[in-house]
Amino acid sequence: MFPAGIDRKQIPHKSGVYIYKDITGKIIYVGKAIDLYHRVASYFTKSHIGGATSKTAALVEKIVSVETIIVESELEALILEANLIKKYLPLFNIRLTDDKDYLYIKVTNEEYPRILTARKNELGGAKDYFGPFPSSRTVRETLKKLRRIFPWCSNPYGKRPCFYYHLNQCPGPCAGKVDSKEYNKIINLFRKFMDGKKAELVDSITKKMQEYAGRQQFERAQAAKEILVGLEYLTQPNRAHIYLENPNFLDDQNRLAVAQLKEDLHLNVLPERIECYDISNIQGQQAGGSLVVLTAGDIDRKWYRKFKIRMENKPNDVGMMTEMLQRRLKHNEWPKPDLILVDGGKGQVNAVVGEVAKKGWEVPVFGLAKRMEWLYSSEGKVVKLPRVSLSLRLLQKIRDEAHRFAISYHRKLRNISFGI
Repeated sequence: MFPAGIDRKQIPHKSGVYIYKDITGKIIYVGKAIDLYHRVASYFTKSHIGGATSKTAALVEKIVSVETIIVESELEALILEANLIKKYLPLFNIRLTDDKDYLYIKVTNEEYPRILTARKNELGGAKDYFGPFPSSRTVRETLKKLRRIFPWCSNPYGKRPCFYYHLNQCPGPCAGKVDSKEYNKIINLFRKFMDGKKAELVDSITKKMQEYAGRQQFERAQAAKEILVGLEYLTQPNRAHIYLENPNFLDDQNRLAVAQLKEDLHLNVLPERIECYDISNIQGQQAGGSLVVLTAGDIDRKWYRKFKIRMENKPNDVGMMTEMLQRRLKHNEWPKPDLILVDGGKGQVNAVVGEVAKKGWEVPVFGLAKRMEWLYSSEGKVVKLPRVSLSLRLLQKIRDEAHRFAISYHRKLRNISFGI
């Protein structure tokens, strides 16, 4: 049963961080979850308490209130959680850490620092560290992604180039290709990112890139550009420090993005409900379609739908998109969208426009093609939104989610067909 001070209606079914407080208002535990409501609720079920460790049971007894902060990605939640733990040192995070020996990310204090995972008793002499992180798997997967953006060396004092140097994930101190000063610049960028200062980091790298280009130092300018591209790929923005200042930041950003999208696309109404469609297949085999929805600029998973494409052995994305829309439009009980987005170009857009017209709807339709991130309108015009605009980021968010959902369903169908 929820404590009297917690209103379950205020806990969203969204991903983010939850913060437990005791009767004095002191933060006693910080955690992250894909679904905040289900995670928080799990602490107060009889089955959970009955099977809890004594320390977890002691935590539950002291919980009086909870705050939640909604984020957009697992990486963002991971870093925000670590920043909150580091800032407040909640009693039960420390106690549970002692039991489970959670992982930290450690930056060694060396001429050529290494970035390692470490336990609490291995942090001595660290130049910097981040954590603790409850999920070891998430930490290791996160470091794999970050290493492609901020390469570091695992064996800077070896006598031959390390394994990661050959993968372009090491700048080469092990091969004599970079001096300590330049190498530490990369490590410091990593530290700034882990501190939740992505916006500041992007501004700094952008200025450096422009300076290098102005001096015709094109290799350095290209290296800076690759970092920026990598950050855009990873983010899923890392804005931990902003969340700490304004827990409603994501909602505010979503409202601004929806309003900006209305202006940028010259829509007649505010696009409160945006539907996005994508197809995934290999040469027409085991094709799956996806529908994902943004409501008020936020991912709305309760409206996600999967479509097993009936058209077989025909690699025809336009035909498959048509089939999916025909089946979706039979559902009059589903809310009418204010905007439809498809992952693709003119062909997919025309297919959807035709089906929507048959339905008698006046709903704007756009395609968003990955190659140039250009929008294709139903009138055949190309719309080029600024890459840093909230509008484009909002559309990229739903397009990428539709793509992920479609691929996931396609793989499931493929595994079934192979008997896996």
